[in-house]
Amino acid sequence: MSSAKRDIQEIELLRHYHLDKVNPDEWVDEEDLPSWVHDDDVNTDQDGRTTRDRRSYPADDETSTLSEQVDLLGLVKGNIMKSKNVRGDAHLISSTQKSFNPQRYLFAVHADTSYDDLCVGVDRLKATMAQRSSALKVLVQNNFDRFVSAKNVIDSVYDDMKEKTLNEAQDWGTHRLNTILRESYGKAHEVINPLLERREKIEKLRSTVGLMEPYRLFFNLPNSLQESIKQGKYQQAARDYNKGKVLLAQAFPSNNTSSTISGDSSSTHSHSSNLIETKRKVFDRVWSEVERIVAKLRADLESQLEEPWRGMEEHERNIRLLFELDTTTDPVWHCLSSQFRWIKKIMAESYEEQTVLVEGLRKSEEYIHSVNLTVSARTDLFKQILGAVNSSEFENMFAKEPEVKVWLAIYAGVKTLSELLLRLLPDFWKLAIAYMEGKIQKVQTQKKRSGGVTVDPQRVTQCHEMVKEIVQLYSSQMKSMLIDSLVLEPSQEAQGEDSEVQRRENSIVTAFFLGKIITEVSNCVNDVNGLSLRGGAFMVLVEMMQRIRWKFLEVVCEYWGEDAKIFYRHEDWTLQSEYSQITLFVGLFYQFHEYCLRSAYKYASIWTATTEDSVPSDDVMTVVPEELMDKVRKTFLDALYSFLDGLVHLAFADAERTGGQENSHGGHGGAASQENLQGRSKKIDITQLDSRILITISNLNELRSVTISKLLNGFEKTCGISMSEDGKTLMEVVDQLDSILFDDYIKRKTVAVSRFVTDGILYGGIDWSAAPRPTSVSPYMYEALLELVVVHAQISEIAPPLVSRALSALLINMAQDCLKCFQQVERFGMGGMLQGTLEMEFMNHTLAQYQSASSDEILQLIYSTIDRAYQSEGGENLQKEMGALKDVLSQARKTTQVQFMCFKKPK
Repeated sequence: MSSAKRDIQEIELLRHYHLDKVNPDEWVDEEDLPSWVHDDDVNTDQDGRTTRDRRSYPADDETSTLSEQVDLLGLVKGNIMKSKNVRGDAHLISSTQKSFNPQRYLFAVHADTSYDDLCVGVDRLKATMAQRSSALKVLVQNNFDRFVSAKNVIDSVYDDMKEKTLNEAQDWGTHRLNTILRESYGKAHEVINPLLERREKIEKLRSTVGLMEPYRLFFNLPNSLQESIKQGKYQQAARDYNKGKVLLAQAFPSNNTSSTISGDSSSTHSHSSNLIETKRKVFDRVWSEVERIVAKLRADLESQLEEPWRGMEEHERNIRLLFELDTTTDPVWHCLSSQFRWIKKIMAESYEEQTVLVEGLRKSEEYIHSVNLTVSARTDLFKQILGAVNSSEFENMFAKEPEVKVWLAIYAGVKTLSELLLRLLPDFWKLAIAYMEGKIQKVQTQKKRSGGVTVDPQRVTQCHEMVKEIVQLYSSQMKSMLIDSLVLEPSQEAQGEDSEVQRRENSIVTAFFLGKIITEVSNCVNDVNGLSLRGGAFMVLVEMMQRIRWKFLEVVCEYWGEDAKIFYRHEDWTLQSEYSQITLFVGLFYQFHEYCLRSAYKYASIWTATTEDSVPSDDVMTVVPEELMDKVRKTFLDALYSFLDGLVHLAFADAERTGGQENSHGGHGGAASQENLQGRSKKIDITQLDSRILITISNLNELRSVTISKLLNGFEKTCGISMSEDGKTLMEVVDQLDSILFDDYIKRKTVAVSRFVTDGILYGGIDWSAAPRPTSVSPYMYEALLELVVVHAQISEIAPPLVSRALSALLINMAQDCLKCFQQVERFGMGGMLQGTLEMEFMNHTLAQYQSASSDEILQLIYSTIDRAYQSEGGENLQKEMGALKDVLSQARKTTQVQFMCFKKPK
């Protein structure tokens, strides 16, 4: 039983590999095998009978066989195709393939198998092959009787058929079949003829379709164009349109491409002629629809050229599209004209909007009433503005002030118009240049010999004129805003002492915003210069810039000079904490003068291109026109002189008026205050002429030693102009004013001292010819010196540095008064001579700290005068008398040490 199973397995193996024996002698290809091998499969049942099983072998059986193989030697378990050495050699390893290579098989499957195992595997393979051969023999033996029986049956059937139908009378069995076929032919003819006719029509249609097939894109062109336009793919639509023109030209090479196809072509065959005519009509109908769609697209693109909100890149794209779509108009000129009208319109509207805004602020109640500010309120605001003008928050700090609101509106208007010009003009000029140079025009039939496109010279001129007109519009707007209306002419103030300031504009605020405005305009002009405009357009901006620069300089210089004339009104007599004899007024003027100088020079020197070829550069030295610098220099000096005049005016102003002004400032009650960081304060009665003069003299000293020098050095450094001669003149003026004020003060203080001296020497009842020996200093000398003590105290309180200068001058005047009085005495006796000498020595020793060459010289003249008028009585011991006089002098010095301690030189 086991032997039969092995035989069956061997038979199945032979059938699977299509072998006729276990040990074949030659290789047989599949195509050389019997047909039953491919169609049938033999199955053997348990009784050894074979049956044929109809089944198909799919195309991938070979692939399946290659992907799953077992080891022929029975040494390797599983699928050998998964071995790492197989790689791409599956056909060389599979035993079912013609390209089977035993060596490659052993290398791929048994590279690591030992020799003994290989010998065992060979024996096993031989045994298997022997079993398969015996199984085939058994199969033949078991089914031999069946083969014999089948042969007998076949022979019997053949004999029977030969007797009945396979004879000549029956046409060898085909008579009936032929009859049926003839009947079928007749019926088929009736049925097939209509089909053949239809087939002929189909062939005609097929030939027509074949003829039209190359032009499928052409016939789909209307739909594709509409779809592309609907999706906004205008470039795609233009490409399809041009492809359609090419296809149309290819379809009718003898005809010109037009919106309507016309003409007749000759042909030898009427069918072909009709076909071409039909083809022409079809193409004509399709192309008419295409032209209708494209015409609408052209109209849409031309309308987009008039839409200002579209960018210049989109306009250039639409222009090129129109050229590709065979437009009959000039889209570039159409776009330029539309943009030109829109730019002028938008600039005019923007200017009108900004002007209305500014005029509305100027007509507001707040701005109108700002002129009625009191002097004190105006002064306080001026100081706040001057202190914050260099701050980055200046605009925010004073944004609520009426004047600042107006200037902010003006600056915003200038900036808006400048930005508008810089946003619109570059694109317009770029398009104009491309038009004038023929870069985006459709290639014309008329060209220059050099190959360039011919452009209408009149259009080129018109392009330059349009650009120039845009620039002129901007220039006229700037002139109107900054020269004609919005920058007011400086008012001519009355110069009387009682005149009030009627001008609303603050010079610092004006200078600040004029600086911002001229910078904005200058940047705009320089940016426009970078566009390389031609046709004289840029020179319009150059002329505008020169006028604005001169006007700004004129306005700020006028305001500068006017404010300098009334700058004394900002004096509130507040003393500095570090230098208590100087008021803050001096530093305030320095800030004002220095800021106005910088602003004026900025207007005069700001760089702007002066020609169409100028290029801004940091290395370019700005050349300031001489007339502008003369204007700045003159205003600078005039303002200084006006300020100095104001100082003198402050010193000699009516005390009541000065005090009232200060009261309105903040309740000082006619007293100047000094407040330092420690909170100490002292009050000075500035209603007194002496106090104002002393403070003014101190301010003049500060101006002479520090402020004027700084201002002159700053001017020279800023403007590059030597001010040495002007500086000398200024110092001379300061010295003159100082002398006027100081002499006035000394003269008034000398009056009291002179009265004491005159009354004491001439009218004090002293008989200088018969006076006894002195025992003390005369009272008039005490009174005169005490008056100097009062002066010393006053000066020390207000202006300590002036003490020495003032006492020295008073000593000289006092000595001169003594000299004049003694010169009027006719005769001095011993006692009178000693008395006069004692008093002069007392004065000289008491005021020794303030002696000078002049005072010493006058004192010697006094001694000489007394000596000449002295008449000796004879027998007098002058040496002894002089010794006694020294004792009296010493005693007088001791007794008045406390009273005159202020005159003592500090150790």
